Amino acid sequence: MDRLIYTALTGLQRNQEAQAVTAHNLANAQTPGFRREMAALSSGRLDTAGGSGALSTRVQSGGESPHDLLRAGTVEATANPLDIAMDGGAWLAVADATGAEALTRRGDLRLDADGRLTTGDGHAVMSEGGPIQIAAGFAELRIARNGAIETRANDQSPFVEVSRLKLVSPDPATLRRERDGLFRAADGQQADLLATVTTSALEKSNVDPNASLVELIEQSRAYEMQTKLIAAAREMDEGTASLMRVQ
Repeated sequence: MDRLIYTALTGLQRNQEAQAVTAHNLANAQTPGFRREMAALSSGRLDTAGGSGALSTRVQSGGESPHDLLRAGTVEATANPLDIAMDGGAWLAVADATGAEALTRRGDLRLDADGRLTTGDGHAVMSEGGPIQIAAGFAELRIARNGAIETRANDQSPFVEVSRLKLVSPDPATLRRERDGLFRAADGQQADLLATVTTSALEKSNVDPNASLVELIEQSRAYEMQTKLIAAAREMDEGTASLMRVQ
């Protein structure tokens, strides 16, 4: 009986985690450059108290949340010259809350009141020399395909490069997402001089809202099934106990 309850309980836990992942994806369906998470399961056997071996009848299921990094979101043209979409496997280097470098595919860039270039969620955009800050006094600003940031003083002046986005192309297998929603690469973050961007465009999230809603319904039904299994186990346990009390 305990095996049945144990199986149902772990099933409940994994279904709850899967629903949280799907809900998180739906909440970020409109976030530029967002990469959806996927609910997955792993298994591991519980060791005996003395460490003499694994219990073959006690397999713990564990939850994992790998990321769908290879499927890009739809790229849509915008009228904003500061909007960019990273091409291919390129990622944009930004500063996290501690000032350390992290990676994102979010390309809705803007200048704050101090002239710092930031993403839409407020992270400072990095160049090879640190956070990018543009001096005031320019008439026009644009971002070139190679990531160069160029300004000019007036309509008759030529564009001059004042900084350059730090674009990196890490191995997707080495990327991990942290709690702040930014990615870190295990093999470092060296600038890729061949990486390019599409200007005046944004990459949308790769979350399919319709498919995610279907997933959420399926997960809710699976959760309900597991609760019914626990209720059935309780009824069987009570029935067995009543039989043992018969004199």
